[in-house]
Amino acid sequence: RSEMVLCSARAAVLLYDDAHKQWVAAGGGPQTVSCVQLYHHPGANAFRLVGRKMQPDQQVVLNCPLGRGLRYSQ
Repeated sequence: RSEMVLCSARAAVLLYDDAHKQWVAAGGGPQTVSCVQLYHHPGANAFRLVGRKMQPDQQVVLNCPLGRGLRYSQ
């Protein structure tokens, strides 16, 4: 069985630049809206987030597995 999309949302995907101590747009260039989707692989019971720019090239700007010990903080 392959992955299923559990949910999706439009979002600005940002990465933290440690060298400059600021948030920057993922994928380079100006900040654009991306489609971020939560995928689930039932066979492996694994989850991951995938973000693609909402432009014709659909550049992947986020592809991150979500492990059991992951902690979220705002």
